[in-house]
Amino acid sequence: MRITRAMMLIKNEYEWAEKHFPQFRSYHEGYAILKEEVDELWDEIKGDQDPNALSKEAVQVATMAMRFLVDLCEKTERKTNAQSNRVNS
Repeated sequence: MRITRAMMLIKNEYEWAEKHFPQFRSYHEGYAILKEEVDELWDEIKGDQDPNALSKEAVQVATMAMRFLVDLCEKTERKTNAQSNRVNS
């Protein structure tokens, strides 16, 4: 699978998840959801190792990692930058 196709699959899954599920509210929640997806990927690896199922789970792991970055880290980064700007003013 080429990176362009992989990124398209992750983007599509991200957009679907964004419409169907609320933003992560905390690092703990984001971690728990990401871990659940990693556990599902691990179950596929230990099981039949169906390429389609493995791909689906890997995309979901990547999507939840992206949600973690966007929902939690980006918000923290903006907050930190705003606080820094107030101190420097």
